[in-house]
Amino acid sequence: MKKTLAIALVAGIGASAAAQPSQFTDLGKIGNEGTYTFDTNGSLFDTEMALWDAAGILLAADDDGGDGLNSLIVATLSAGTYYLGVSEFNSFFEDGFINSGSAFEGGDDADVILNIDGQMWGQGLAGEFLDQETLFFCFDVSVPAPGSMALLGLGGLAAIRRRR
Repeated sequence: MKKTLAIALVAGIGASAAAQPSQFTDLGKIGNEGTYTFDTNGSLFDTEMALWDAAGILLAADDDGGDGLNSLIVATLSAGTYYLGVSEFNSFFEDGFINSGSAFEGGDDADVILNIDGQMWGQGLAGEFLDQETLFFCFDVSVPAPGSMALLGLGGLAAIRRRR
């Protein structure tokens, strides 16, 4: 059964900031405020994925919501910095960027693929051999520029005008 989780986030809500993960891939700005789909489709192992805000508050986690045994998170994000963590089955994600599960035990190393809205945005190797049980990706979401909102409004007026 596929599961999706939608989350509306409000900037400024959360507890005190936790230290960011010691290792992460910085994806930069992925877009403006809105709804995003994150998945690990294409990864060749049973993934688990989690989403945290910059303060380390766990916002969502998923095991098998994507294709096969891959993970899927759908989230509505406001402006801010976020972290996605990907590991394998038996992960238990918690606030503070913590994975207290037994993922990547026994030297299991895996090539992780991260897709955002159906496009590959990141890839990396994670595992116990690398002393990295969770592969982290950091990204930013921004507020649309005021001019773009005005253009969207004008586009809407043009569409209404054409209907007459």
